[in-house]
Amino acid sequence: MNYALDALWWRLVNPQLRDLASLLTAPALWQTGCELGVRTLLGDEGFRYLLDLDDDVNFRLPETVAHPLLGKYAEHLLAFWLQHAPHSRLLARNVQVFDEDNRSVGEFDLLSEMNGVVYHIELACKYFGAADGQPEKMVGLNVHDRLLNKISKLNQQLGLAQTPAGRKVLAEYGVNADAVKSVSVVRGMGFTVSGSLPAHDVYPVNAWVGKLVGDLDDDVFSGEKWFYRLPKTGFLAPARISGSLKMAAADLGDADGLIAEVVQRPDGAWHEVQRVMLRK
Repeated sequence: MNYALDALWWRLVNPQLRDLASLLTAPALWQTGCELGVRTLLGDEGFRYLLDLDDDVNFRLPETVAHPLLGKYAEHLLAFWLQHAPHSRLLARNVQVFDEDNRSVGEFDLLSEMNGVVYHIELACKYFGAADGQPEKMVGLNVHDRLLNKISKLNQQLGLAQTPAGRKVLAEYGVNADAVKSVSVVRGMGFTVSGSLPAHDVYPVNAWVGKLVGDLDDDVFSGEKWFYRLPKTGFLAPARISGSLKMAAADLGDADGLIAEVVQRPDGAWHEVQRVMLRK
């Protein structure tokens, strides 16, 4: 699946709204069994609301949405949506949970009511690679960031609402733990040498996938192609850049990172058509 050719990425222009759209509509990188569905996140009017925001040339997201860390930036974006989407109400975010001995046992990322149902939402945006894509080998640009560790941690967080400490905190917010739905929003990409993930229960069939390479001599950089080195907070949505930002493979440098191959489209902008993880 070439995720970047979806019509949505041809349509949206505002960079932050493109990032938000990826949080709302992209497939999960791994399956938790309790994914928050796209229809629930968007609501009946959400897609039109997103497009209307993008069409408003004067619209700017609050400055507080920006953050140098990708995870926090994504969380700020999703919180903005839950606070302003027509069908949603943001109840709380980053709610610390402590046990009887005042030791931290976790945190609720987001608490939101959508269409009358209260959700405890855990958000994760991760980018992992392994030559063959086997889950036990998948690591991030920081090789200490491992897929299986993140899966374990997220599963622990998803059970927090039903622990005694979690139930107590929810009650303090006027929320009945028995009525709360704990759900995940998992986004990101997997990278392999072949550019496809193996058949495995961990991965959904439509997960976003890119190519894993070890240096700029790889065939993916051969020929007359143009690229864009993605900034750390630019991983979420397919890149859409001006021509002044594109560069040849020889100008990319050899530092680890994520790189988008871009082509020019009729709107004049350069759009991502493939993504590469360069990791030595």
